[in-house]
Amino acid sequence: MWDLEKEKVIREILRYKGKRILFQAPEGLKLNVEREIDSIKRYFKDRGWKDMEFIMWGGSAFGACDICDKEGKYLNVDLIIHYGHEELPYVRSEIPVVYIPVYYKPDREHLMGIYRDIDRILGKYKDPVITTTVQFKKILSRYNPHLILGCRADIILDDNRDILYIGSGRFHPLMLAYKFRKEIPVYNPITREFFKIGRDEVESFIKKRLGVISKLYLNPPRKIGVILSTKKGQCRISVFERIIKILKERGIKYIPIVLDNINPEDLVYNVDAYVVCACPRIVLDDYIKYRKILLTPKEFEMYINNDFNYQLDEIRPEDF
Repeated sequence: MWDLEKEKVIREILRYKGKRILFQAPEGLKLNVEREIDSIKRYFKDRGWKDMEFIMWGGSAFGACDICDKEGKYLNVDLIIHYGHEELPYVRSEIPVVYIPVYYKPDREHLMGIYRDIDRILGKYKDPVITTTVQFKKILSRYNPHLILGCRADIILDDNRDILYIGSGRFHPLMLAYKFRKEIPVYNPITREFFKIGRDEVESFIKKRLGVISKLYLNPPRKIGVILSTKKGQCRISVFERIIKILKERGIKYIPIVLDNINPEDLVYNVDAYVVCACPRIVLDDYIKYRKILLTPKEFEMYINNDFNYQLDEIRPEDF
């Protein structure tokens, strides 16, 4: 069902003359990649390459923003094979990385069903913008989709058109719905299910986030924790410095906090709220897990500027 591109991985290992290789994959692919490593190992062993070492990275792989190159450098690896994502232009690794997008690869009957479904859905909308993630890029090539990379929705410039999201999961279509404040039809090519993220859900989300911001007006924060992640594609140092500059100008106490993974058990500080200058999903998806108020940088600036026109926080190249 998923194309792990074994032949490409072998070619790249040979091209880089890699002897010690680090394999990185998201949770749902780790077992698949373990089997793939065994197969690649047999390939080289059968050809007399006995001095090669293949290591599985057991930590996170949240996206192309989360490359384990620092750890790879400690381990003195020659190459990282990163599964499930495409390279982000603002993520620069300290050692070579080969990106394997893991394209969706259904059988012909399922694929023909997908095309029939999509053509039927397209008949309901006038010239919609089709969006997807990298896993479905190949099977959707006939529709010329806009590809979402990372936590950004700026691939769409004309927000007056309908937007159709084709893919699995809810984060990316929710991101589109929140940014453009409109209904987003969603088609899942794996399950062949079709549903919509309606305006009611969007407005409910925005009301919740405005409610969180409003708490700061009722109890103005005396001290703020400003969080920066060391992950390559989440280390938004320019945003981090901008928030600290605002806090200094407003005379609000703060503590800068630097983490790799950001978890509730790590945030034990005596502050009134945290501004998370890392992945927006930590705030937008996981805020309920945290005891203190979590804000995106955009939300904090809304509070400072008395601005109630909700703005979605997106990771941009200029953040680094």
